[in-house]
Amino acid sequence: MYTATMRYNFTEEGFQEGCALWKTIVFNAAQKAPGLVRMQFLTAQPTALAIGTWKDKKHAEDFMKTGVFKELKDALKGKLVSEPEPELWVLESFWGESSGTGR
Repeated sequence: MYTATMRYNFTEEGFQEGCALWKTIVFNAAQKAPGLVRMQFLTAQPTALAIGTWKDKKHAEDFMKTGVFKELKDALKGKLVSEPEPELWVLESFWGESSGTGR
């Protein structure tokens, strides 16, 4: 599995609208994306963290090529104090109720 995160540092005034834009633009598109395992959006005003877990890196790269993040970035103009910060992660182990066992 492959996990990518994106941290958004919003202005105080742009936080609510910025989060709503993320949900409308990214979350809706991600639900239809091939290879998506899980998409999460965590908030601690004025910061948000998007976490996407994919079956493999290619699925994540293909999703990035759709232009969804360019659309989001354009929509977030004036609502961020800095550029979104991406990080890439490799899932080494997990446990969850739905998984039944760790891996």
